[in-house]
Amino acid sequence: MQLADKYAPQEIESKWYDYWVDRGLFHSEPDEREPYTIVIPPPNVTGMLHMGHMLNNTLQDVLVRRARMSGKNACWVPGMDHASIATEAKVVAMLREKGIEKSSLSREEFLRYAWEWKEKYGGVILKQLRKLGASCDWDRTCFTMD
Repeated sequence: MQLADKYAPQEIESKWYDYWVDRGLFHSEPDEREPYTIVIPPPNVTGMLHMGHMLNNTLQDVLVRRARMSGKNACWVPGMDHASIATEAKVVAMLREKGIEKSSLSREEFLRYAWEWKEKYGGVILKQLRKLGASCDWDRTCFTMD
């Protein structure tokens, strides 16, 4: 077997990450083990990861992986949005560009626009976390408006 001269992360990391996710290695169900849970303070659905997010998420990943290795039933719950405040601001700005005032919409109409925004932009940060190898229980992803 020939070993490569240099590490090629694009050839290795996604293969192993997919292997771990496909086998449910980050998933947790209640059992007799001591529970250990971290809930990601939800990033908003309006942007992309920044260094502050990454520092926070790296520390959480280290803690939850250590808990797993210590035999605890560790669960790292991913979430999105800060009480929808940032999402609301983005949706209101988008509506304004279309000549629509939020005050002219019913709650249900506004929520339809908010959900459209979330569907279009909501997964960006979570996809970035996956690409970086975060060991979240992706089956438990929650959104503030869920």
